[in-house]
Amino acid sequence: MRLNSEKQTTKGAYLVKGEEILARMKELGAAVTLRTLQRYETAGLLPPAERGWGEGGFGRYAVYCPLAAAEFYASYSLVHRYLWKVRFEDVHAVREVALKLERNIWTRDELQAFISNNDDKMAAVWYWLVNKARVEENQAADARIGLTYALQKDGSMRRMLTGPNAVSLIRFEIAVL
Repeated sequence: MRLNSEKQTTKGAYLVKGEEILARMKELGAAVTLRTLQRYETAGLLPPAERGWGEGGFGRYAVYCPLAAAEFYASYSLVHRYLWKVRFEDVHAVREVALKLERNIWTRDELQAFISNNDDKMAAVWYWLVNKARVEENQAADARIGLTYALQKDGSMRRMLTGPNAVSLIRFEIAVL
C-alpha cells in the first residue's frame, strides 16, 4: 500500500505518517484517533513507528512502515467488528499466530500440526489475515475476498486474492509454482 506522504528512507523502505493511516481507516469505516493508533502500537499490534525530532530539533515526528496500516486495521477489526469480538489483550496472540502462519514455509504435516496446536485462535487468525490483505490490496471494507498462499520455486510464500466476489476463506497450498 502506498500513501501520499510516503517518504523513502536510505534503506529503500517507504514510511507513512500516522494521519495518513487514520485517513485510510476512515475510508474503511473505522473512525479512529491518533491516540488509538499509538495504543495499538504500544500493545505490539502493529510494527513500531520510527520516531525522531524535526529539522533543527523542533517538533517530534513518527512515521510508520506501510504494513502498519494493514496490521492496525486487522487488529482493530478483531476488537470492534469481528462477530465474536476478541478482547484487546488477546489480539497480540492472534497477530503472532497469523504472522507466523503467513511468513513460514510449511509441509502438509507441519501445517496441520500448527493449526491443531492453535485451533482456538484459527477463526480469529483467518479474520485478521483477510483484513490485513484487504488493506494491502486496496479492497473495500465489505468486499468478500478469499486468500490462497502458495509455495514458490524460490521457497517463498505467495499470497493471491481469490475474490472480490469469492466466498471468504483462506487456503494454503503445498505445491510449488
